[in-house]
Amino acid sequence: KVKASKDLLRAINALEDNEYIVVEYGVDFKGEPNRYRIECSRFSQDREKTLRIHKDERYSFSGMNIEKFTGTTAYGYTYDLMNQRTTYNFPLYEMKLVEEPFKVQDHNLKFNA
Repeated sequence: KVKASKDLLRAINALEDNEYIVVEYGVDFKGEPNRYRIECSRFSQDREKTLRIHKDERYSFSGMNIEKFTGTTAYGYTYDLMNQRTTYNFPLYEMKLVEEPFKVQDHNLKFNA
């Protein structure tokens, strides 16, 4: 399990601000692999980077923050509107790295005020 998780963990640790990787984990109701983004953010230069995982969609609003990693597991959490904490343990050895690190692209939407 540790050996199977090593390459993915290395790719996650290499992420910098506004970069992400895409992984496949589990299958949907059609039997197709689910694709997720593991995304990195750093809110200022002196702060640690934060990681989150969510569906690989441009505007995905549901996802989880990643609290910590061990050699084989990512520990995710989120809070709902009633401040109820939900956790999930993602087994890294069951994830398949699909795409190497990418920069998050800014949109070019303009709003008229």
